[in-house]
This record gives sequence, C-alpha cells and structure tokens, in this order.
Amino acid sequence: MQLDPDVLDVLRTARTNGTALQLPGALDRKLYQRVDLALNAVGGKWNRYQRAHIFSIEAADAIAGLLATGEVTTDAERGYYPTPTPIVEQLLDLAELTVGCTLLEPSAGRGAIAEPAAARGAIVDCIELDATRAEHIRAGGYARSVTNADFLSVPVKRKYQRVILNPPFSNRQDIRHVERAMRFVEPGGLVVAVMSGGLSFRTDRLTRDFQARVREARGTITELPDDAFPAVGVRTVVAVIPIRETAPRVAMDLSRPRPEHFAARPKGTQQNLFVVDEPTEHKTAALDGFGYGAPASGPPDEQNYR
Repeated sequence: MQLDPDVLDVLRTARTNGTALQLPGALDRKLYQRVDLALNAVGGKWNRYQRAHIFSIEAADAIAGLLATGEVTTDAERGYYPTPTPIVEQLLDLAELTVGCTLLEPSAGRGAIAEPAAARGAIVDCIELDATRAEHIRAGGYARSVTNADFLSVPVKRKYQRVILNPPFSNRQDIRHVERAMRFVEPGGLVVAVMSGGLSFRTDRLTRDFQARVREARGTITELPDDAFPAVGVRTVVAVIPIRETAPRVAMDLSRPRPEHFAARPKGTQQNLFVVDEPTEHKTAALDGFGYGAPASGPPDEQNYR
C-alpha cells in the first residue's frame, strides 16, 4: 500500500524514544486512522497510558522502511487476521488446557492465542514467519521459544499435547497447515483450529479427504457466527481433532517361510506342481489331470501314460 504524503509528513515529524513513538500533536481523525494503520503494519501498538505507539524493537528502526520506500504492506494484504479475543477464549476452552500442558501455536502472529494460553498455565512454543511479529512475541516473554520460520518447512517433532492455530486461508492453506499440525501432537492430544467456512460446503478432493480424516478421528467441525472475524468478512469454522493412538506395527519375520514361498515346499510337492512327460523320481504317475499323484503301476518303462 502506498502511503499518502500527509501520512509520511506525520511520520517524519514524529518523535522516537527507544521503543516508543509519539505523534506530533492532535491529528484529524481520518489522518490518524491512516497513520495508525501504517504503524500497526510494522508492529506499533497505541498505548494510551504512555500516549505513544509502542514497538517491540527500536521505534526508529521500525519505521525506517516506511520513510525510505513510502510503502507499507498491511496485515490484510499479507492475509494476516488476528484472532479476536472472544474466539481465542472459545479455542482455549475447546482445547481443555491444563497447567503444564505443552502447546504449539503455528503462524502465531503477535501471540493473540499464545499469550492467554500461557496465562492459563500452558507451556507455549510459537512459530511465526514474519520477523517483526516473531520479535513482538519474544518481547512479551510468555513463550518458551519463538521460531521465525514458515511452519510448513519446520521439521516435525511429535512432542506437544495441544496445537491451537489460526492459519492462512488462501489457496486451501488452512487444510495444509492443520494436517501438518496433527503430526506435531502426541497420541491423546488435540488440534484446535480456526478454518475457512468453505470446509463445510466445498467438494474438492482436498476438502473431502480432510473431512474424512476429521470423521475418522471422531473430531468436530463447528460453524462460527458470521461476525466472528469482522475484518475478514468470510465464514469461519472451528475444527477440533483428537489425535488417536496409532496401531502398532506388526514386525515381519523374514526368516519364517510364507505359503507362497516355492522353496519352502517339500521337493515332491514342488515337482508335482508341473506337468511332466515322464515319471517322477518318486515313481508317481505324471500329472495328466486325472491321476495326480497316483502310484505307478509298474517300472517306468512299462507305465502307460495317457
């Protein structure tokens, strides 16, 4: 998004002090909203007690890119929509969190889910692609670890009791993220995810396969109210997926003969599997469809072969 000249003028005259940025006096409401949008896009949050926008890094560094390029990429343009507080509380209730529960939040944004989960006593790890948002979570101090990476590229480690996520929706990314999240959860755990409402009515193969996996796990897909995500303007659902104990693998004894192993059969049986034109070494009649395995009536040279 290209910043308007009057927005850039405000940012140039703003005062920075460490992580705080103070705007130059009172602004027209519409102008303030545009300035606030630009500052929010780079991690600045208005703090009414300090009367300033507060960043997780040096404020001057946070806005340097805006001043240099005159452009900003908003959260909406990135496909990032923070989870509203009422939905967060619903997700945490569905996850049945207990004190000491290990929890992963992929695509964690600014920690809208992770922070209240930690407040309930969960041990939280976060993965976030955007470096500024990842640093914002680190500065909060509530996460045990914060990984700045694409969740789909992070090596799988099945060590969590819960995964709660609000993944990107575009191009069926929500399904791909949730399916991968299931691989991070120990048997007996839960995945709780906000997903696109299209999951309820789409008929493409990816959606049908995912719906089947949820049914197989005895999970649920529940529609959220239409106004659950006002900024998105699309229907959303919550999927709750239990992670079941996997069936034990049956060890194969490769030294044990199987019925189809030809070499494991008695030599006589092996020979009788074939049609022969001369007597067998065990002096049984040749296989002719009638007298299979019948004793020979005389010496080999006197037998009458039909």
